[in-house]
Amino acid sequence: MQSTISQFQKLKQFKMNIYCAGTEHYINQIDRIKKGFIDLGCIITNIENADIIYCNDQSSYDPNFRKKNPKAKIIYNVLDLPPHSMDGSKYDISRYAYIDNWHGRDFDPLDLKRQLGDCDLITCICKEVQWQILNWCGLESSVIYNPIKEVSYLNLDDKDKIKNQNGENYKYLYVGRANDPNKRFNIVAETLIKLGDPAQSLAVVGSENPRFGDYYGIVSDEILNIFYNSVEYLFFPSAFKSVGLPALESIVTKTKTIVCDDDPTSEEFWSGISVPSCPDKIAASINNPVWNKNCKDFVDKYSDQYKHNFSRVAVAGNILSEYHKL
Repeated sequence: MQSTISQFQKLKQFKMNIYCAGTEHYINQIDRIKKGFIDLGCIITNIENADIIYCNDQSSYDPNFRKKNPKAKIIYNVLDLPPHSMDGSKYDISRYAYIDNWHGRDFDPLDLKRQLGDCDLITCICKEVQWQILNWCGLESSVIYNPIKEVSYLNLDDKDKIKNQNGENYKYLYVGRANDPNKRFNIVAETLIKLGDPAQSLAVVGSENPRFGDYYGIVSDEILNIFYNSVEYLFFPSAFKSVGLPALESIVTKTKTIVCDDDPTSEEFWSGISVPSCPDKIAASINNPVWNKNCKDFVDKYSDQYKHNFSRVAVAGNILSEYHKL
């Protein structure tokens, strides 16, 4: 870690002017990345004055950037190539768990490839997405990750934990878009039923109400941090997580994390603690003292490391490091 910190100190010597683009929404990370650049001494500016044009997601790519500032280096970041939105008859998506997607399967990697042709550097948020870009688009990219929220391990007293209407501690937490078919929230509900735990033992945070558990909607980052620190387990059983920010945040807060082993990213970030995507087997893991000890050891071991590696400064520093290689 010390060498990485020294690297960031060196980056502060470069007063780069950066234009940042990305979806401005509470679930996106562009604001955090901007703050990371500022922490490293950079200036967030307009397109015309930028040394770097950084776009965090596909919606922000713009073919007119070259005309607006021909001297700037353009960096396009890829969040993921969603296999659950791709046509399996055209592309081999067999490495991923298949899910029925009522939103349709109209995502074509070749469309993305055409958009990525107009930049100087392609970045992405994990090694699995790097694999996707190489194998489906035939393009090289650099992994920079994505920043988590400013969460931390609080070691709360019981009286400070968030409780349900019966005054009981929540045992489980779910964070995210619960009605997205890729998120497989049904696994959460079915697992609790298998365990015999009531719906009131689960708190749900996010923009979508799954009609199971106690739904809190969107909460502040401070309240979210208390939620993580109030429960014993976070459920995050997505079929494909790309980087899975809530699951990474739960590692930082030392909350035992339930992720499924049929997603290739589980090996990248949660190796050794992922579980099968079957409610029966997830319930068996939760009741298994050996799995619980392994999971507790994992979050204790990696809490500080993940807090650093996925911080806004680390991600902004990774972007600048890749820029300086151009």
